[in-house]
Amino acid sequence: MDHRRWTASDQGPSAVGALAQTVDGYLWLGTHDSLYRFDGFEFEKFEPADGEPLGVVSALISTAQGLWVGFRAGGVRLIDSNGMMQPIDSGLPDGVVYSLAEDPQGHIWAAADAGLAQHNGAGWRLVGEDEGFAGLHARAVHVDAQGYTWAASEEELYMRPPGASSFMKTGIRSPSISKIASSPSGEVWVTDRSREHVLRLTKTGHASIKREEIPTSRANSIVLDEQGGAWVGTLGAGLHYLAAGTRQESVEKTAVIGSYTARDGLSSDYVLAQLVDREGILWVGTDAGLDRLKRKTLDPLALPAGAGSHALAVDSEGSLWVGSDSGQLRGFRGDSQSTFELGMPISTLVNSEQYGLLIGGHEGVFSLAGDGPERIAALPVETAPESAIRAMAVGEDGDIWISVNRAGLFVWADQQWRQADPVSDSQRQVMPVSASRDLAGNLWFGYRDNLLVSFSEQKFKRWSFQEGLDIGHVTAMLHLPERTWVGGQHGLAYLEGDRFHRLDLPGAGSFQNIYALVAVPARQGAGESGMDIWVHSRDGIFKLPAAEIERVIAGGQALLYSSHDQIGRLPMDPYKVLPLPTGVYTPDGSLWFATGHGVVRADPYQAEGMAEPPVVTIKRLTADGVDFDISDAAVQLPAASKKLVIAYSALNLGAPETMRFQYRLNGHDSEWVDAGRSRRAVYSHLHPGSYEFHVRVIGENGRSNSPDGILNVLIPQVFYLRPGFLLLLSAALLLFLFWISSVYMYREKAALRTRLEERFQERERIARELHDTLLQSVQGMMLSFQAVADSLPRESAARHSMERALDRAEQVIAEGRDRITGLRGEIAPAEDLVVAFQALHLEVGAADSAAYSVGNVGKPLPLRSEVRDAFYQVGREAVCNSLRHAQASRVSVTFTYAADRFEMLVADDGVGIDPLYQRMRGRPEHGGMRGMYERAHRIDATLEIVSNARSGTSIRLSLPGSIAFENTVDYKYSRSSRAG
Repeated sequence: MDHRRWTASDQGPSAVGALAQTVDGYLWLGTHDSLYRFDGFEFEKFEPADGEPLGVVSALISTAQGLWVGFRAGGVRLIDSNGMMQPIDSGLPDGVVYSLAEDPQGHIWAAADAGLAQHNGAGWRLVGEDEGFAGLHARAVHVDAQGYTWAASEEELYMRPPGASSFMKTGIRSPSISKIASSPSGEVWVTDRSREHVLRLTKTGHASIKREEIPTSRANSIVLDEQGGAWVGTLGAGLHYLAAGTRQESVEKTAVIGSYTARDGLSSDYVLAQLVDREGILWVGTDAGLDRLKRKTLDPLALPAGAGSHALAVDSEGSLWVGSDSGQLRGFRGDSQSTFELGMPISTLVNSEQYGLLIGGHEGVFSLAGDGPERIAALPVETAPESAIRAMAVGEDGDIWISVNRAGLFVWADQQWRQADPVSDSQRQVMPVSASRDLAGNLWFGYRDNLLVSFSEQKFKRWSFQEGLDIGHVTAMLHLPERTWVGGQHGLAYLEGDRFHRLDLPGAGSFQNIYALVAVPARQGAGESGMDIWVHSRDGIFKLPAAEIERVIAGGQALLYSSHDQIGRLPMDPYKVLPLPTGVYTPDGSLWFATGHGVVRADPYQAEGMAEPPVVTIKRLTADGVDFDISDAAVQLPAASKKLVIAYSALNLGAPETMRFQYRLNGHDSEWVDAGRSRRAVYSHLHPGSYEFHVRVIGENGRSNSPDGILNVLIPQVFYLRPGFLLLLSAALLLFLFWISSVYMYREKAALRTRLEERFQERERIARELHDTLLQSVQGMMLSFQAVADSLPRESAARHSMERALDRAEQVIAEGRDRITGLRGEIAPAEDLVVAFQALHLEVGAADSAAYSVGNVGKPLPLRSEVRDAFYQVGREAVCNSLRHAQASRVSVTFTYAADRFEMLVADDGVGIDPLYQRMRGRPEHGGMRGMYERAHRIDATLEIVSNARSGTSIRLSLPGSIAFENTVDYKYSRSSRAG
């Protein structure tokens, strides 16, 4: 039997007092803590919807209705197929519920401390003395395959045949009956905690029985397996096995047929409950945990006890040879066996054409002749007995190549040893750790750290990491017609051309430390057409189907393989070197592997897989430590969830360790993620969106036949990143900016208006002072001089001089008035610029020889007062200069009114402006041109002066319409703040 146990240290329950398997295949455990469900891998505590603690569960039975649960504190509850616990039905006797049973009519029987009761579908009713059960306390109840109901009180065993209305006494008085069980043939077994035997009852008639007492330790429970044998659980002596057909007389001579106790690995010798499930697996509940016992799928080879580190080889006749570290060599062919003693640990076996079977050890190399082993040669150097020869191979010419531990590679030829030249300078690559010969007769040697060497035609050829070899230590080799395979510390690779390629295997952890690669025809009798590869690794024995290998090499994904029992694990003794290879194939169609449990046989053509594929289920979803209900079609998680954990599992009570899982989150994963045996998928910082989680299980047959488990998950966007919120926030921000801009513009306009008013007031004051003081005084002086001039004779030279001086004074007064008029802002607020500039020609008093014109382009628009004033001042200065100094024959003024700009152009055909003064922006002692630039700058206008002697002068002043016109509002107006 293959044994596995779960205790509290394995995160399993303790004190398992009741066991049952429901119709969905799950195993249920009643413990001193609560009720648990088990899928073969994980224990899940049952939590009632009302949150009420269950306490100690003392009895369980599974029916079509669901799971009936009996409690130590009294009461029976039904958990239906939906996992909901039904209300308590009235009528059940008080006290501990010891046992539950179901009869052919579907009625539930309960043996409670206060009596026996039956549930008829509506409620419980007490079964008492009026129906033949005279006991006040019931201890056990059972219904056998023939419909008999058996019930035990604290004193006697009762029986009710099918169709009978009452119980009858069996005559068996037993004070502490704990369990009643029956076989399909109708035999009934009874255990009594106070007795040193179990009872086997056989019906001899409708109401008569025959009893047998089979001595055992104090029996507490009993179950019958598919072979008819009885497993007896005891209080203090572990498990006892009584094979089918055991009789009292044989038991008295041999005691029990077999036993299994805590010394053998049982979780405890105090057995509380047992169950044989639908797959024939025995489950044992003890006061320390849960045990599983099932029949092994690999047949062990009968070898002497204490032998270990087995070396394997197959000779030319197809016999299997096993050499051990005890020095014993055993051969197996059919029913015949051969045994030889060499007196040294056997570290390697190799079959050869020239010598037959070769045996290597620290005393040398031996060949197996008819009378026994004969030494060919002693080793060239001394070495430790346990690891003398690491590897051995024989060339086509009969040369024997051996790898001596820590010494190097040697070859036996011409009756002497010769050391081969080193292939590496590394101390870790002094000697090979594996050796083989390919189909062409070439020798191959595998070293540590990705080094492989072949020997052909007296030359060595190397393969290393540069040639794609990336498996660590090369410990296994397999040569097939189409390609060479190597296995090692980190997986499997194949050689094509002059380069190695890794074979990606989904269960990467299972294929670490490979020590044997064995080829077997894919179909029995198929010869060499398609070879399956069997891999013996640290974690077990695995089959890689030929078709799957070719599919993956061609570019396919997720190679499917089958696992053949975890008992195939390698013996990892840190003090001994593992003889290689650890697996061989014999012509009779058998695979042999050296494992930690000895040498075992596997049938490569045995039907694989389970009768029904495992069904994967998604158990729970956790986001940032909070569990969510996954019963809905889609689970919506909180926005900005950081860590998402999805727990899943699949029911496989017999071999959960052989299952692998693959999952994929659509919307995040582009390919299936191989999770191995892990039953959790973890995602961090997923983007908002809709996701669909798929999980599938790869069973023992290496395929996924069951439907995927599917879970839809929705992660919403955080509110501050949703489009509606962003749109609203943008609108609010724009409104805020608009408000800020409006406030700023209002304040700027108010400040500008204040500065302009102050400026105009100051100019008015200066003009008034000049008019009232300077001009009036000059005018008065002129009147006085005019009176003097009038008193002089008309022909007097003095009078003529004084007249000329008075004329010049009048010009000065006129110019003064012009300056005062300009200082006040000559034109009226509503006066058009064309009218003002037409009058300007008369005020300047220029010669009539110059043609002067003023005009508009576009419909005139109201101008801002400061803009109108600045344009007038600049234009006035330009016109005056053209009329007085340019000697021009033509002067024109043009105003352009456009939607996007206001422009003034003053042009003449005069002598132009000196280029030096253009660069200096005016004469040093005059401020006319410089003042024009200053006024343009104050209102952010653009002033362009183009002048030369041939074409005259053009002065262009322009301003954007948004600033120039009165009725146009724009944020750019704030730039005219410098106009004041």
